Amino acid sequence: MQPYLQYIVLLGAVVIVGAFVMPRKKQDTALPPQAMQNMETALEQFMENMEKDNEELVLLVRNAQLESKTDASRKDQRIAQLEKKCEQLTEQLQLIHSGGGPTGRQVEIPSLASTVDTFKQQQYEIEQPELEKEAAPEPKTIQSRYKEIFVLYEQGKSIEIISKKLGMNKGEVQLIIQLAKQEGAAHA
Repeated sequence: MQPYLQYIVLLGAVVIVGAFVMPRKKQDTALPPQAMQNMETALEQFMENMEKDNEELVLLVRNAQLESKTDASRKDQRIAQLEKKCEQLTEQLQLIHSGGGPTGRQVEIPSLASTVDTFKQQQYEIEQPELEKEAAPEPKTIQSRYKEIFVLYEQGKSIEIISKKLGMNKGEVQLIIQLAKQEGAAHA
């Protein structure tokens, strides 16, 4: 889509230049050579800026593609490891069901439930992006963030007095109180 945008911009620039070059009915004199030269210089600078922006976009897209490929290959490796681990666990289960290990002795294997839980956790970690792993802190309520406002409001102080005392805008205090009421109604 970017090349089309450049063509449209170039076409617009040509139309503008053509409009200035064409003689007008009301005006008999053509543009002075200095004005034409200034316009050409401005168009050249514009095109240079467009080229720089285009190169930056291409570089940005390349970097994004590289990061995507790296992330995909890392996930593929992790999936391969988990599949291999699953195969090993299946083999161990088959040995248990057959009555023992290669030497005929009972094989000690961690409990099946803990192994399945570990496998599910590893699979979950693969499927979740790294940004989602970080737990977002519990959002605070409006009343906990603006305790001073609500202490004064509960004492029966007016919005004007609260705003003067706390050095806040009157509309801001009123908005905070209204939002707290809406929040209280939503949680009720």
